[in-house]
Amino acid sequence: MSYKLRTTCRACQGTELVPVFDLGVQPLANDHKKPGEACQGFYPLAINRCDRCGLAQLSVVVDPQVMYEHYTYTTSTSDTMFRHFQRLLTDIESEKVRRNVVEIGSNTGALLNFMAKHGKFQTLGVEPAKNLAAMAETMSVSTIAKFFNFKAVSQIQSRMPHPGVVLARHVFAHIDDWQEFMACLEGIADRDTLVCIEVPWVKDLLERVEFDSVYAEHLSYVSLKPVAHLLKATPFHIHRVIRYSIHGGALLIMLRRNDSGVPTHLSADEFLAEENITAADWQAFHYAAHKKIAALKELVGKLRLDGKIVSAFGASAKATVLLNACKFTTNQIAFVTDNSPLKPGCLVPGTGIPIIEEGQMLSEHPDYVILTAWNYREEILAKNAKYRSRGGKFIIPGKEVEII
Repeated sequence: MSYKLRTTCRACQGTELVPVFDLGVQPLANDHKKPGEACQGFYPLAINRCDRCGLAQLSVVVDPQVMYEHYTYTTSTSDTMFRHFQRLLTDIESEKVRRNVVEIGSNTGALLNFMAKHGKFQTLGVEPAKNLAAMAETMSVSTIAKFFNFKAVSQIQSRMPHPGVVLARHVFAHIDDWQEFMACLEGIADRDTLVCIEVPWVKDLLERVEFDSVYAEHLSYVSLKPVAHLLKATPFHIHRVIRYSIHGGALLIMLRRNDSGVPTHLSADEFLAEENITAADWQAFHYAAHKKIAALKELVGKLRLDGKIVSAFGASAKATVLLNACKFTTNQIAFVTDNSPLKPGCLVPGTGIPIIEEGQMLSEHPDYVILTAWNYREEILAKNAKYRSRGGKFIIPGKEVEII
């Protein structure tokens, strides 16, 4: 079997795990295959919440070799993402760090390339997906093609023994063994190293009803209090917290070693004091998510009865989850457009819906487009002004479903 049950909390090791959300059985969200190719299978997609520390996590853990050996998600090259990179770089530089950086889960090396060019950083990536590590090397981003484990640590120590910054962007929530992760961090971070962990913030997911951000890679739905609980057994503490709008709401959690001598930023205590996520919040989310799924199904069903052509924009993991949750197939959704170099020509996992080049949308001109890449809403709407001027409409699956 290529998955295992998770019966303890990965933050506090508690065993009081209570089911709070369930999307049934779904395919791996990034398992994009061409017609006729075998998929990696279907897995339970349900969340349990720890009654002891509050961490929410998936009930099962899919074998990471299955998910990441060949991976189709590539870091966005959108204007939105590069603006985020600039803000991230500015926030890191404000901490007066040494200009060498290790990124865990470096993907194609887009951020490291940006930091080398705009911040004059020496860079080193760690990326388990061999296809993405190879793409990074073509951009001259030195990359260790391994999972971040003790074997990778020894290679990091030999190639960059004293990193000023260790980055982990949208990867911490993908890791099953947080204790091992922290032990590996301890092996590469000295007293002056700044550790930057960027994660989707579960508070935003709950308030904005972002159910399509629940998928197999996202093993944990991170809040600060469980992280603070985890750190009690380590030489690290939360040094500073910054909120970003990227990907529907994220936190940058800066860690420093307890012996760093750097005063803790006020934001660390402020965020911890203000964060209060309860079981009732998850109950409300469960109800609102299934209400939104029903609303999308009803809307698309009516449009198709009226003879309208409906497509989707962005073959992201979010699209896989949303389309499968709604049980959409080619009977409802004609195609999905995407600008990734790896996805056009493939099918959205579990649906049979084809993925085509983003540029083909104007020539195909569907009547309605579900904006599954809603986290790039403003940029996509502006880019598709011509489509909209010719009568095309976008369906936005926000907290409420809207048509614009």
